[in-house]
Amino acid sequence: MQYVNPQTFNPEILYLFDPWNKSDNYNKLHSHEFLEISIILEGEVMYQFDQEPARSLHAGDVLLFNPGVMHQEWQKTNTHSHQLHIGLKNISLDGLKRNFFPNKTPLLNLGRYQHQVIEQAWGIIKEMNYEQFEFQLMHKGQVLQILAYILRGLNEDENSITPRLSASEKRHQQIVNQVIYFIENHYSEEVTLEKLAQDHFVSPTYLSRIFKETVGMGPINYLIQIRLAHAADLLKEGKTTIKEVAQMVGYQDAYHFSKSFKKQYGTTPSAILSKERS
Repeated sequence: MQYVNPQTFNPEILYLFDPWNKSDNYNKLHSHEFLEISIILEGEVMYQFDQEPARSLHAGDVLLFNPGVMHQEWQKTNTHSHQLHIGLKNISLDGLKRNFFPNKTPLLNLGRYQHQVIEQAWGIIKEMNYEQFEFQLMHKGQVLQILAYILRGLNEDENSITPRLSASEKRHQQIVNQVIYFIENHYSEEVTLEKLAQDHFVSPTYLSRIFKETVGMGPINYLIQIRLAHAADLLKEGKTTIKEVAQMVGYQDAYHFSKSFKKQYGTTPSAILSKERS
């Protein structure tokens, strides 16, 4: 089945991390509020997740932990592993809860797509090591390919789950995805809750409720986060003034922008700008 609308599918990469774990390394039992992919690139490692027995995993194995799935890993004596961990959010698949993939167990069996996931993972490592021009854009493309190969593999895997959302929940999901897509592409413009609701033929109260149920915050708070994230990127470039950055991300008042920025990041725009220019 088709899980993704390519127009509105825009996952956020939280981190790309490739640790070398030495003998006797131990990570305690934990879970995430987001989705994490763990790919074993070299060596072997012990993993335990959910209520399943601990198992030894080896190079070529791929794990996908949905939010809330408890897991831990450790190295036996005289073993090591090289892994790639990918943290992701802002993922919406048709018929599934936000930030969830249709796998019943974290250890994936992707069949003929397994080696393609591994190939893309090594491509990410190469880009991380050399940081060539636009390497972050390359990372995003590689992660998208990994997600596509995982979905292809799960689509052919009999152990994948079927969508569980009701018809009304699917409708809510479609509205929220469209609103997110609009915000992410028009964040520098004047955006109001009333306009968003009107454009999607629902009431402001209804839109605010279903958006918060799906994303965990209201549409305007989501808009603010998107604006401030883009502002942070612009400030780190060190090429524009604070007033210019504020206007570029949709703020007409530089003071209000600075106040919102400090509340979000715990530091002022001027502090970031000064650091980048020093």
